[in-house]
Amino acid sequence: MLYPYLHYYENESDAHNSGNHNVLKSLPLYKYYEELHKAVDIYKDRQLDDHCKYCSSNQGNQSEEGSNLIKLCRGICGTIQNFDNIKQKCKKISDEKWCPYINYWLFDYALNTTNSNGYVNSFYFALTIISGSGKNLLKNCSFQNYNLDKSTFDTKKILYEFTEIYDHIKEEISGEYNLKIQSYCKHIKENFRFYNDVKIICPDSTCKYHTELQEFKKKFSESDELEFICEKCKYQKTSCKQGTNAEGDVPCLRIKGNPFLSLIYGDDPEHIINVLLNFSLISTPILALFVILFKFTPLGKSLNKLKQERKKSGRKKKEENIQDYMKNYAAYLDSEMKNRVHLGYHAT
Repeated sequence: MLYPYLHYYENESDAHNSGNHNVLKSLPLYKYYEELHKAVDIYKDRQLDDHCKYCSSNQGNQSEEGSNLIKLCRGICGTIQNFDNIKQKCKKISDEKWCPYINYWLFDYALNTTNSNGYVNSFYFALTIISGSGKNLLKNCSFQNYNLDKSTFDTKKILYEFTEIYDHIKEEISGEYNLKIQSYCKHIKENFRFYNDVKIICPDSTCKYHTELQEFKKKFSESDELEFICEKCKYQKTSCKQGTNAEGDVPCLRIKGNPFLSLIYGDDPEHIINVLLNFSLISTPILALFVILFKFTPLGKSLNKLKQERKKSGRKKKEENIQDYMKNYAAYLDSEMKNRVHLGYHAT
């Protein structure tokens, strides 16, 4: 499985292709998820303690779903009996988080295995038995069956995870020379948008993820936190598509500057180049306009800032690579634009 899931991004394919997934998976929560997944794969087919045999006796294995849940149960049994190995590899997880994090991860795993409530209930009953073993090293942790459908649980999990990982993201974007800041900032912006999308259908406490919405709002509606995010990410508050953000709530975000240009390239300045090159024909006046925009808008500023940061940090070789990249990219853009103008001239 891929951790984290970014299927809720406005453009899911762009989220993965842009490298956001690779940046975010290094956060402590997702490293913990990955270690849990590896441990289950190791222990699910091993000869284990007698307590783990209850996984097979309590569930039918006639179907593929039932068989896979038995393997998951055995994997969890082996994992909690060797949980110190997980702790050694995930030292940035605090003691009070081992249990809630594994509960979110495990229920998600179960829902990806089956949509049968009967199988899920039997699975969690077996976990209750095996967790009572004296060999269980994950102390004071009860496995929680959330009894939710996958869509509702996904929403609950996304909101919860972001509030949990944000403090680590904040540490990362606080650094002066962190080149991953764009990926972190995009993740913040996408989660603010997601919050405003889903809160519409969760108006009161009867909603299954109302608590997570309230925690999200409490954490991110504070003016100091919003100012920090806007400063570090070069964002500004904006209205949401649904017009859902009220005063004192979590706003949607967009890149600072001309709103028209933001519609063109969003958070990725280089995307403007791809937009230009996708035009089959382009007139000389329009070409001149876009060349001016390319040179004097946040794209040029972003590249110059990157060059200056590299210079300050003393990374001369990488600075040369960036300069070469800028020259080559500019030459490529110039060549493509001339070709498009040439084609447009002859087409007329």
